[in-house]
Amino acid sequence: MRTAQLIGNLEMGGAEALAIAIANRLAAQGNESHLFVTGKPGAMSTKVDGGVHAHYLEFPPEALSNPVRHPFLFTRQFRQLSRALRGHRVQIVQTHLPGSNFWGLLLELRGICPAIATIHNNREFDYGASGNRVRLALRKVAYRAILKHCHQVVAVSESVRSSLLAALGNPSAYSSKIAVVANGVPIPDLMTLAQRSAARVGLGLCDGEFFILGAGRHSPQKNFSDLVAAAELLRNSACRFRLVIAGDGELTGDLAAQVAALGLEQNVILSGPLQELGKAMQAADVFVIPSLWEGVPLVLLEAMAAGLPTVGYRIPGIEEIVTHGRNGLLVEPGRPDLLAKEIRRLAQDPGLIGRLGAEAQMLRLASQLEQAQPWADKRPRLGS
Repeated sequence: MRTAQLIGNLEMGGAEALAIAIANRLAAQGNESHLFVTGKPGAMSTKVDGGVHAHYLEFPPEALSNPVRHPFLFTRQFRQLSRALRGHRVQIVQTHLPGSNFWGLLLELRGICPAIATIHNNREFDYGASGNRVRLALRKVAYRAILKHCHQVVAVSESVRSSLLAALGNPSAYSSKIAVVANGVPIPDLMTLAQRSAARVGLGLCDGEFFILGAGRHSPQKNFSDLVAAAELLRNSACRFRLVIAGDGELTGDLAAQVAALGLEQNVILSGPLQELGKAMQAADVFVIPSLWEGVPLVLLEAMAAGLPTVGYRIPGIEEIVTHGRNGLLVEPGRPDLLAKEIRRLAQDPGLIGRLGAEAQMLRLASQLEQAQPWADKRPRLGS
């Protein structure tokens, strides 16, 4: 088949990682696999395999965010995207995140290409200027149209599916249109002690430091400011640690300023995107995810697959994956003091780290084996 993934950018993020993984796998299976990015190359562009045809359209973002104000630019972008898909004779396109899902709807309505819209988040309408009531209402109209007209809609978990239907007023007529295809990640090969030590040294850690890892887009949703606040409390409790926050985003400058204001430069490293995040996970002692809302975060699944215990906030999307006291520790959202308390608890109890980490890895493996029904049996078929 000639398939395509469509996404807005390739900056660090779970949806971006999934789009790349699907494109890579389709290419490896012998399909003509395309990856269309409406923005520019990003930090994750290096993850795209050579067998994938990557196309960077470099659209200015203002047209899609406000097509009424920029109708000519919006029309030109849609024509460019349509010509590209037709030129490569793409048979079906899978879209990721709201902006690309809206493009997919237009592609369906204009008969350009069947589209599969992918829902990655429990709060699909909180992207961008979600406080604008008119814009929010229009987004919901658009998503009802996506459910009605797109070839298929895929949610990455049952809770993501339920949350979308609830946000739209539970349109039961469309509920059967949403298929749940759970996220999965590779189970990595075990690192040797020497490799683990080398990875820690490469990240700037000293002997004996407790290694705390966070990773994701630096955005309000991911809420890394709470993790920095927890780091201050850990320092004040005389805990010897190093916190590495991988990734970047619109709040990187704010995080750097917070670290400097609290005098945490010796404890906190803002590493930027890590090309070998998997190795950092195997070298770490604990993974912390202070997000305020999530779908099914790939980065958390990757941390579990690497045998890392998790400390995070008790929110939908995290609670589905982490059971408090079994494979991680969860606390009340918005409480960096409780994050610090549970991180310190792990730092003082290596046995607890080992037990929670081993359970996390086993649960991830068992879950993926349970969900290992071939995609060929689940995927929507053209003409169905």
